[in-house]
Parts: sequence; structure tokens; C-alpha cells
Amino acid sequence: MPNAPVIRTLRDGELVIKDGSTPPQTLTVLLDEGDLSWTHKQHTIEVKDRGSIAQGHTRPGDDESTSLTFSAKWTQLIGKSHSSADPLALYETLMFQQGTNLQSTSQPGEQNTLTLEFTVSDPAGVANEKIVFSKVYRESLTMSEGEKANLIAFSGRSFSTALTITRV
Repeated sequence: MPNAPVIRTLRDGELVIKDGSTPPQTLTVLLDEGDLSWTHKQHTIEVKDRGSIAQGHTRPGDDESTSLTFSAKWTQLIGKSHSSADPLALYETLMFQQGTNLQSTSQPGEQNTLTLEFTVSDPAGVANEKIVFSKVYRESLTMSEGEKANLIAFSGRSFSTALTITRV
């Protein structure tokens, strides 16, 4: 009987968030439990001949950005304090809070964006995968406090036509 494949999830990974500074400021979040989902859309224009699909054709439409969502358990809502030596926390980074000195990965005057790099570790230690979303902007950020853990849920878009997936 063949071995069943081992499923990799964000329980076995980390999230690295990079801003547009040179060198970039980074925040690494170890993911004990979480999920990641993204959707690529392809816009297609249907051209019909007098309402007939049989005599019509299709052609490529406008580029579409990639939508993404992730959620993860976390311990601290705000990690900064009066000390500038304290590291950034997930919430304040995703919110681009003042005082964090984060730089957008987009041009000045555009929506603030970040680079999100998810690394999913192979439990067998053979082939880790890195999933990189560039120019990510936030559409919604939901935080919930719970008895056993706090949850942060992010929804946004990557203003690019494709993400990058590599073995690391």
C-alpha cells in the first residue's frame, strides 16, 4: 500500500511581511494555525454574432488582480510601545500605523502596499514552498479576541497578475 501524502498547511509555516524600504523592514510571524486562500481571475470578452455563440468568438479582457485572504492565531494586538527598539506587530504592520516608519511597496500617492511571503514547511523537511504576493493592499482586517486564542483575518488584493511560488 503506497504511503499517503502528507498535507502541508500554514500550521507548518511562517509569514514574512516586507515593506518598500531599502533594505526592507520585515516582520516574521510564525504560524501555529492559519489558512491562506487566493483567487486568480481571467477576464474574457465574449463577442457574439447577432446573439449567437456558435458564430461568435472570445478575446482576452483586462488584467485582473489576485484576491487573497488569510487568518491566523496571534497573541498580541499591539506590540509597539514607547521604546523604538520594540519589534513591529502584525496588526500595526497591516494597518500601516503611524510611527512604524513603514514604506509602501507602491509609488508615492498610490494605495499603501506590502509584500507578503508565506512559507509552508514540508513536515518531512524535504521541499518547503514559498508563496509571494507583491503589492498587497488591505480590503478588510478583522480581529477577534477569544478564550483560548485571538484571531486575525486579512482580506486584500495583490496588484499584480501573478504570484510567485518556489521551492525553498
